[in-house]
Amino acid sequence: MDVFKIAAKLFVIGDPLVHDQVIPIFHHWIQSQSVEGHLLIDVADYAHVVAGPGTVLISSQANFHVDRGENRLGLSYWRKLPLPGTFLERVWAVLAELFKAADKLQAEPELQGRLSFATNELLIRLNDRLLAPNNMQTMAAVRPAVEALMRQIYGGSSVTVESKPQPDALFELRIKSSQSPPLTAMLDRLDAAPAPSR
Repeated sequence: MDVFKIAAKLFVIGDPLVHDQVIPIFHHWIQSQSVEGHLLIDVADYAHVVAGPGTVLISSQANFHVDRGENRLGLSYWRKLPLPGTFLERVWAVLAELFKAADKLQAEPELQGRLSFATNELLIRLNDRLLAPNNMQTMAAVRPAVEALMRQIYGGSSVTVESKPQPDALFELRIKSSQSPPLTAMLDRLDAAPAPSR
């Protein structure tokens, strides 16, 4: 599986109105270039679009979205540039960036206590309809790697990995766990998982 345009999303607990506060936070991240491995460029605000891309922090390597896709508030990481390694290692890298950004965002003083993430659910999308069409063949190709990584991240909790073949939509995996570990614990477990060169 040669896909590198991988996206992942964590959902927010509840639905706090945070978009107005996220914009200056993202601008501060740009000013301080505080996301390692990413050249942060600009912020775009689409919060007025129903179930749209939300507030976007644009970098050369990937985009970070605080979005309400499917009318559910969350943080998404959309990789744009290639990543080294196997498909498993690329998913590892995308999830690591998502978890670090989510942990950083919820710790911001402007949002602390108002924003927290439900880590028992993840959404992974493959943004390449040619290499990863939304069908059972793609599911068969990616499921073993993703399930192995989920077992690592969730520390042996019961985990389900599901997809719904829809030719007109991006391929996606919905992951649900019986437990909701802290983001820091999930990052620690990723450190023990197969990883690309850092």
